[in-house]
Amino acid sequence: MVCPTCTDCGGTVIEYDVAAGNGFCVRCGTVVEENTIVNEIAFGETSSGAAMVQGSYVAQGASHARMSGPYGNRGSNESREQTIANATKKIQSIAAIMRLSEQVCLSATRLYTLAVEHKFTKGRKGINVVAVCLYVACRQKETRNYMLIDFSDLLQVNVFELGHTYLQLVQTLNLRLPLVDPSHYISRFAALLEFGEETHRVATDAIRLVQRFDRDWMTRGRRPAGICGAALLLAARMNHFRRSVEEIVQVVKIADTTLKKRLEEFKNTPSGALTLADFRTVWLEDEVDPPAYTKGREKEEADKLAAEQEAVGTEPQKKKGKGKKKGKERKNKRKRKRGEGEGEGMVIMFQMQTLTRKATLTARPLLCHHSNLWILRS
Repeated sequence: MVCPTCTDCGGTVIEYDVAAGNGFCVRCGTVVEENTIVNEIAFGETSSGAAMVQGSYVAQGASHARMSGPYGNRGSNESREQTIANATKKIQSIAAIMRLSEQVCLSATRLYTLAVEHKFTKGRKGINVVAVCLYVACRQKETRNYMLIDFSDLLQVNVFELGHTYLQLVQTLNLRLPLVDPSHYISRFAALLEFGEETHRVATDAIRLVQRFDRDWMTRGRRPAGICGAALLLAARMNHFRRSVEEIVQVVKIADTTLKKRLEEFKNTPSGALTLADFRTVWLEDEVDPPAYTKGREKEEADKLAAEQEAVGTEPQKKKGKGKKKGKERKNKRKRKRGEGEGEGMVIMFQMQTLTRKATLTARPLLCHHSNLWILRS
């Protein structure tokens, strides 16, 4: 047994007061130990003369002594410890299904214990708190292959309820979690899309796209699933795989509108205008403003221009999209007035468009939008 030393004078002569459970230095009087737990067994006598063991048993991980009574172990644990024990069993069962490490389980158990101490579990579903604690533990232990929606699918719980509980837990415990890198999910989603032997090549291009998105401020404040979906769709088309928007949406579990927004934002960046060969070899050091900032600035400029036009007395320009119904009616009238010669005109126009397309074949951008379909350019 190693004898304790005084932290002030370095003395080794320590005197203990067994009744108070304290130990102090004889040389300077500094209290070295206090509230010590004695593991010795002491016996006493009851009023009837029967022998009894003095003291109480404190289990590992418990904060209070176990109560003695005629029922033995039954009903002796406190409600708090019973709640933590039940949550620990749920954490271990979920971790076994999702193949999480023991460190993640221990971290999730500690988080749940802190949540109980802060009375965070009152009024909330226990399974939601357990799932959120596991997710936070995965984030802290660099095990970032799982998202919150994975726990939602496994437990059949609304993902928005889990998200709300997660935000409240982070705020209550004052946690600082690292930002999620969407590139950590690329390999997982690429395997689900079944690219065969080209999976590694597609994943490499997708990771490069994610890095480009991050350079252009497209990943900040966005869910990683949308970033991964846009990157995988572009990477699949870059490697001549026909993967539709519906297939990507089913794998990454996002809305198709979210995916199209990410593609539209990438189209407005300088990298979106590069050819396929240039994108793989050239890395643009310039970065653009965040899409939210650009959209807000365009709106402010439009409002300012409209205010200036109203001050001058001219009518402000109508926003794009107004008067579509009237335009369609005029277009239908022109179609009805056209005769049989329309077919020849369409053939000539198609031939002119084909020649123009062949002339500009070498300078096509990486991404363009046509008829609500995203087409990659090589």
